[in-house]
Order: sequence, then structure tokens, then C-alpha cells
Amino acid sequence: MEHYTKEELDQYRNGGMSVLGKIRCSAHLKSCPECAKLLDELNADDQLLRDLRGSVEIYQQLAPKTNPGSTPKTA
Repeated sequence: MEHYTKEELDQYRNGGMSVLGKIRCSAHLKSCPECAKLLDELNADDQLLRDLRGSVEIYQQLAPKTNPGSTPKTA
């Protein structure tokens, strides 16, 4: 059985395949645990990246705003 590459599965996930290609890939994923696992891993990677971006955005919102070049005031 020939397997799909990461690039092909990315096309599948992101709508880059033709309708026929998507149908073939979908059928293949139902019968190929290796490709289904790779697709799950790609989806998990995307979720991790979304979570990290969200964390960075929250950190940037919560981080104290300081003026560049200014020194902290001491009492």
C-alpha cells in the first residue's frame, strides 16, 4: 500500500486537493492506520502551534509595558 506524504496530507487538510483527490485520500485514511496516525500528528502539531500563539498573545497583553531605553525606578 502506498502512503501519503506529509505534504499531500497538508493539502488534504487545507483544501488543496481536487474533489476526487480528497475522496481518494479519505478512503485511504479509513484503511491505512499509518496515514491516519500521520494526519492526527499533523493536526496535533497545528493545535500545539495555536496554543503557543495564544499563550504568547496573553503574555504580551499581561507583560508590563515599558518604554524602550528607560531604566527601572528605584525607591
